[in-house]
This record gives sequence, C-alpha cells and structure tokens, in this order.
Amino acid sequence: MRLLYDPLTFVPRAVEGRRWAWPLLALVVASVLSGAAQGVRFDATRVVLPRLEAAGELAKASEREVAEAVQQAERIALVGGVARGVVVMPLWVLLVAVALKLVAWLLGRRLLFNQAFTVAAVAMVPIAVFHLLFAAVAFKQDVIVASDAAGQLVPSSLSAWVADPGPTLHRLYDQLDFFSLWSALLLGLGFAAGTRLQPGRGVAVGLVLYVAFAVVAASLPGLSPAGVRP
Repeated sequence: MRLLYDPLTFVPRAVEGRRWAWPLLALVVASVLSGAAQGVRFDATRVVLPRLEAAGELAKASEREVAEAVQQAERIALVGGVARGVVVMPLWVLLVAVALKLVAWLLGRRLLFNQAFTVAAVAMVPIAVFHLLFAAVAFKQDVIVASDAAGQLVPSSLSAWVADPGPTLHRLYDQLDFFSLWSALLLGLGFAAGTRLQPGRGVAVGLVLYVAFAVVAASLPGLSPAGVRP
C-alpha cells in the first residue's frame, strides 16, 4: 500500500530489496476476484443465442440444449476469469521483466533479472487496484450481460468518455487508460531505481514503453492495455 501514496520513496526500496512477492500476490488475488465476480454475474444468454442463430442451430435446438449452452458459456467465463489471475498475470509480469532486461541492455545499463521482475510486479499494483474496484462493482450487479464489461463498470479509459469515435480511434482511446498510465509511471520509477538512472529519465522510459505498447495494442483488436481488462 505504501507504493500507492509514496512511490518516490517506496518503489526504489522495493526494487533494492527485491520485494516482488507481495505485489505479485496482490495482483493474482485481485485478478482472481475480478474474474470470479464477472463469471458469477455473467449472463451468457445474449452471447449464446446470437451465436446459435448465426450458425443456424437455434431453430433446431431444444430449450434444454440452449440452457446447457448458456451454462457452459458461463462456466467457461468463470474458469477463464480465475485462470487469468492464476496463470496469465504472472506470465505477463514475467514478460514485462524480460522486456525491461532488454531495454536496460539496449541502454547500456545493468539490471539484474530479480530487480527487473520486482519492477514489473511493482508496476502492476495499479492494475491490482483496478481489479479490486471491478470486483467490488461487479459483485453488486444482478447480472453482467457483456463478456467484457470493464469499460462499462469501471470507465477508466478515454474511450469510455468519447461518444462513437469509430473502431480505429476507439482502440486507440482504449489504450489511454488511467490505471495503465499509473502503472507506466511506477514502471519508470522502478526501472530508474534498478539501473541507477535519474527518476525523470526512468519515468520517460516507462512512458515510451507505454506509448509503444499502446500503438501495438491499437493495431491489434482484443489486446488490452497492460492486462487491465477483465
């Protein structure tokens, strides 16, 4: 929690002490909670019925078969949401750590891998905050009808505030996300601490990496900013 209110002090301390376990655990637990919340509240009817109709199977299917298809989709959503927290999030932290090692090498700076992993884990603390907020809001809903309801329940990206920008701009605006930007700032501070850069230069590196990812994500539909979206 200290990382949230005094990052200039506690991010360097976390990196120097290789304190990655608690940030990673917070990310996993928060992601599991948000995935479980969405899976429990998810009503797959509006997803399954159009899919069956498009495949020409709706008219031939019995009510029992439709109900089983809906239940199966809801179970998949629940298991997938929990698996994201347990499997995908740690892998994402690992990939970010590898990317930081590569960036440090390109800049001619020394960065130990356990430091890079700590920086990646610390940078995900804002993402954990997002997932906790999403879980709290999702559990209060009677049902969730969208398979990706993050932008509706926790509108933290620019796309949630701009009316009908078009598909291309929508993907771009979707990357301009408050929690992802916050994560990029912590990433920069941690990178500076691990490589002995000035904090301002480290933050610049974090922002450059964030912009680079945003550009790639905007061109690849379905790729969300820093793993934010449930």
